[in-house]
Amino acid sequence: MLAWWLTTSIASAACPSDVVIKDKLTCSSSISGKIDHEEESYLGGACTDKECYTCGDPFDDEPQYAPEDVYTFGCQKTGNVQLRLSDLPCDMDIYILDRTCDPYTGCLFGSTQSYDVDDGVEFACTEGEEYIIVIEAYGTDHLENASGPCTTTGDASGEVYSPSYTLFFDVSESTGCSEDCNDGADNDLDGDTDCDDSDCLTDPVCCDLDGDGSFGDQCSGPDCDDSDASIYPGAVDIPDDGIDQDCDDEDATSTPEDTGSSDTTDTGPVDGGDTGPSDASGSVESGSEDKAGTCACSQATPAAAWPMLLALGLAVGARRRR
Repeated sequence: MLAWWLTTSIASAACPSDVVIKDKLTCSSSISGKIDHEEESYLGGACTDKECYTCGDPFDDEPQYAPEDVYTFGCQKTGNVQLRLSDLPCDMDIYILDRTCDPYTGCLFGSTQSYDVDDGVEFACTEGEEYIIVIEAYGTDHLENASGPCTTTGDASGEVYSPSYTLFFDVSESTGCSEDCNDGADNDLDGDTDCDDSDCLTDPVCCDLDGDGSFGDQCSGPDCDDSDASIYPGAVDIPDDGIDQDCDDEDATSTPEDTGSSDTTDTGPVDGGDTGPSDASGSVESGSEDKAGTCACSQATPAAAWPMLLALGLAVGARRRR
């Protein structure tokens, strides 16, 4: 919803078609930029043509022919906005315009301090309004008037260069802006940070959506399915179920299990090992034999027992004949 609102607001802003919007500012931003000194001014001009910047502290009604960097900001909730322009190598200024993008009729706030101090603007934004933030490289063009010309010599005689800057932008402590789900801060001041905030549960950009401790590919993370908490790097992969639980790009393959049964199709000779001493008749006395955990027991009748068994058999036969 927020992305749609910002897109719609930017489209409705009346900036000229040749104005390049470098970025949308949200919550807290620290941006390093550089303005090409060979570019033309997007917005400025002479006051006699009603094209100059009519706001700015301490100098307003400033003609501007030098190039600018332009940003946008959509106010989510009425509150204070802080902007600071620092690391300035020469004279640069900052202006806040309304959505008309007109420096003459829409100039709201500005700072035109000397280059040896940071420029800064603090203002109260109105909920639902779109603002245009302009950083202009005054010292690349107004060499005779600039407090610090953007030249190699620091005066009007030197070669002009493209100046860099750092723009710090903060609204998080005053306007209750939406939670940035990946910056480690409680942006909307509701006591919850990043993915612990319920506002982030539907955010596909940065959250661990299934709560398994691993980010998905939408965040350049290793979780191959961020909608299933049982799937993440390091999970136990279930063999042959067609699911890659541990995200290693393959399903673990099963191996034959040892069931404890012997191979009955093998008809070759079996080495029974040491089966004990042999008697004179060649019979072998064998004790119980445990094979692979099964009870495969066998016993042979000793040769010395045969005469006793024969006598017992004759006696039984005699009783039956009586």
